[in-house]
Amino acid sequence: MASRSLVVFRRELKSYFLSPIAYVFGVLFLTVLLFLSAQSTLVHNAQASMQAFFLYLPWIYLVFLPGLTMRLWAEERKLGTIELLLTFPVQPGQVVLGKFLAVMAYLAFVLLLTFGLPLTLSAYGSVDWPPVLGAYLASLLFAGSFVAVGMFWSSLTKDQIVALLASVVSLAVLFLLGYPSLIEFFGANLPPIVADALNGVSPFKYFQSIARGVFDTRDFVYFACFCGFFLYCNVLVLRVRRDSKG
Repeated sequence: MASRSLVVFRRELKSYFLSPIAYVFGVLFLTVLLFLSAQSTLVHNAQASMQAFFLYLPWIYLVFLPGLTMRLWAEERKLGTIELLLTFPVQPGQVVLGKFLAVMAYLAFVLLLTFGLPLTLSAYGSVDWPPVLGAYLASLLFAGSFVAVGMFWSSLTKDQIVALLASVVSLAVLFLLGYPSLIEFFGANLPPIVADALNGVSPFKYFQSIARGVFDTRDFVYFACFCGFFLYCNVLVLRVRRDSKG
């Protein structure tokens, strides 16, 4: 299974670096993120802060990642290549895993390009590296949750705009459920068990926990289960489509 997923992974990752869309996405993503965070990045009393960078990053994900994931399956359906792909000796789960890992590798590369910011700050002040590295890890896990949701919506339609809008709306809801001001509102107006359940669904809550340098096993289990759930739903969609064609 791993070898077949690796074949899909290589195919997808190669397509990113051969496509101008990936370069346009990367340049716009980095430009917006670094521009916004550079306005608020601080070096105070010889202590450098990356707080603004990781504060803006989830919002940038919300705007950009649906645009990246909308084509993953919708384009395959529109071009008719998904039927050809599903006739190969490869299981839907292997295809989904390969595509997911390719997107994550691409995003990890894009995030790596931002590493010049903390390195630059370290020349002017002291950077507390463990929390910064933890926040980078949290950012990649958070991106994975968004990619899994976006892939699922893309698998349901051949219209990329529909996939984009469905992803933006659902991810915005999931994101905001973990936002501090909304958590306070839920806590004041809903029963505690309901407020905790709504807050517990949001990946933003667990992103904040890891980004603060708190490495709780439950946070990593959450991201594994969250991504696994939506990727499994993606597999089910492909299986139904393959069986209906058979």
